Amino acid sequence: MNKLIIDNNIETNDIVVDTDTDMVVDLSDTSKDIDIHIIKGVCLKGFIKTNNTHNKISYHIDEDCDVVINKLSIDCGDFITIDMNDVNSSLKYNTSVINYKNNDYRQIIKHVSSDTNSNIVNHCINVDDNEFKFIVDGIIEKDAERVSFKQDNKIINLKNGKSNILPNLIVDNNDIEASHSAYIGTFDSEVLFYMMSRGLTKEECSDMLIKAFLINDMELSEKERDIYCSIIEKINK
Repeated sequence: MNKLIIDNNIETNDIVVDTDTDMVVDLSDTSKDIDIHIIKGVCLKGFIKTNNTHNKISYHIDEDCDVVINKLSIDCGDFITIDMNDVNSSLKYNTSVINYKNNDYRQIIKHVSSDTNSNIVNHCINVDDNEFKFIVDGIIEKDAERVSFKQDNKIINLKNGKSNILPNLIVDNNDIEASHSAYIGTFDSEVLFYMMSRGLTKEECSDMLIKAFLINDMELSEKERDIYCSIIEKINK
């Protein structure tokens, strides 16, 4: 398995992935424009950490590819575009954001070809009294048949933050399966009460719920999970 590392010192903005690859991305305080082309038959798994970024990252996915991206960000205002360009390719893209500032996070997922599927999960913990917005466009073109597109967007406000979700579906083909969801709110008070009745403090319950909300949908190794948990534990501390 090849390993690709992308950090602040990356020397090229055009990346071609032509063999099965573990991609590790660690970017801070950047506004980069990165183009990633995933060649036919490649399996790509991405482990991504970003802090205070406003990057534009484009993925171009060819035939028979399997792409899984797990992204945890602090104050993320990135713009992600994904083109499902050829048949029999699948994408699972998990984005979790810890937000302290005013940020917009945008994704455009375009299904150009038939027999492609994408599962998009976007979760945000809006920590303070700030504004955060998910803007997610799913586009299924006329010639793209037997497409599956699923979109799940949730924002939890810990205080009095102002949050918005704009989940858009633009569909030009009837032979598809598409769904989207949007939730903005707080953690369920009944769940908190139940957990506290089992002897946990309110702070312990909150920490557990935040970790579950941000990383439970991700496909992570034990080491990767530990890294993400260490970042999440710093919320409100």
